[in-house]
Order: sequence, then structure tokens, then C-alpha cells
Amino acid sequence: MKKIFLSFIITFSVSVNVIPQDISYWVNASPGEIKIFSVSFTNDMNGKAVSAEGDVLITSDGGTNWKINPKYSAKSIKNAEEYIWTADIYCSVMQTTDAGITWFPYDKAKQEHFCGVYLKDRNSGYNIANDFLNKVTTKIFNCSKNNEIDLLIDHPQQCTEYYLNGREGWSLGWCVKNFKSIIN
Repeated sequence: MKKIFLSFIITFSVSVNVIPQDISYWVNASPGEIKIFSVSFTNDMNGKAVSAEGDVLITSDGGTNWKINPKYSAKSIKNAEEYIWTADIYCSVMQTTDAGITWFPYDKAKQEHFCGVYLKDRNSGYNIANDFLNKVTTKIFNCSKNNEIDLLIDHPQQCTEYYLNGREGWSLGWCVKNFKSIIN
């Protein structure tokens, strides 16, 4: 079994064209229309993220680690606290059919299943949400502190790339909409 698996990996590796990825295609990416999270921070350390499904994740370490909190609901936290910033995070998807040489916006009607970075599976989905929210909040905090938040608003940022085979792949991204800050 190990030999079969190893031969499959070698065959796949040889057949895939390795092209250095140029992320400049995100310059013309659509900001997307599918909301993934609404994120809010009460200070530099404590924040909440509400998924599109209404589940609440919290952080107490500035967005490094996020955990699902079943005692909260989206309705129970709305306007419950003063926030230093809030933002809605939207999903963007690009597609390639030529091994990453050219990229084009993926059909908006089909994006939803790619934008499911938040899943209800504790073994994988919460980890995916934690990693995603860590990247997003780190970038938002850095841009906000440098007065560069406009670089994120309606300007998709690449998050991850994955391929179905050697030619067809997708690139997931995110952008900020509805950013509000009381610290600027």
C-alpha cells in the first residue's frame, strides 16, 4: 500500500507543472458578495467573530487564537459592547484552468461552497476558522495602525490556493467591507 501511495505521489508531482505563482491577479479580483464573518474588537486583545451562520467565535489574545463560544449568539452580542473597530469580511474566489498561468473571477453563483472557511466540524473547521481569522485580524490590525486600512476595503487579499488537478485550481481571498474604527 505504501508503494502504491508513493508511486501516486511521484506520478502526480511529475505531472504537475510547477509555475511560480504571481499573485498580481488579485489586483483585478472582484471583492465578492458572500459575507463570511463580522469581526469586532473591544480592545487590542479581545474580539468576537460572528460567522455567516450566526455562530460566535471569541479571542482574548488579539486574534491569534479563536474558539467557538456556544453561550453567545449573534443576537446576544449585537451592540452589547463598545468596539474599537468592526469589519465585515467577504469572500473572493479566482479560478485557473491552465495551471496558474491565467486567473479569472469564479462565477459568483458558485462561490458559496468555496467561501465556507467556517465549518462546524471541531477537528477541521474550527481550525480552519482560527487560522483564517488569525490572518485576517493580523492584517487589519497592521493596516489600521499604519493608517492603510483603505488597502483592504473592497480590495481582495489572497488567502490560499488549491488545485483539483495539475491544471484546474482555485484561489480563495477575502476583503473588508463596512470597516468602522473609533481609534483613528
